[in-house]
Amino acid sequence: MMMSAQLISILVMFISGVAVGAIIDCIRINVNRIPLKNIRRITWILEWIVWLILGVTTFYLLFLVKGGQWRVVDPLAQIAGIATYELLFQKIIRFVGRVCINLFVKPVFFIGHVVIKLVKNIIKLIIGIILFICRPFIKFFKKYLLKNFKTQQ
Repeated sequence: MMMSAQLISILVMFISGVAVGAIIDCIRINVNRIPLKNIRRITWILEWIVWLILGVTTFYLLFLVKGGQWRVVDPLAQIAGIATYELLFQKIIRFVGRVCINLFVKPVFFIGHVVIKLVKNIIKLIIGIILFICRPFIKFFKKYLLKNFKTQQ
């Protein structure tokens, strides 16, 4: 393998390390910002699935760049990329993640919450109207028919 191809593969693994660090950090931080507690309970399952997907993606990148050859330099470059993310890019990516959560995810949950509350109130209103309409019949049944039914037995 030529020097330029090795340099490109190291650079690709370094960039993939930065991406892996950013993705895992965003998953860890932003899942806790989602208002549903059920999602927070399965965070570790979600993180394992993401780690598996990232591992497969890394090997796919190796396959694309180097034809599937794996060298010791590749995981070192990826670890260096993760460390670089932790040192240089973490604050920026976390800020972007917070902005995305506040702009895209929280409004969806808010709209869902409003729709559910609206449906519940409509159902309560319909039940209230039905009970209001049926109230004279219920009172009539309790006052006259139920007493007559009990005395005949």
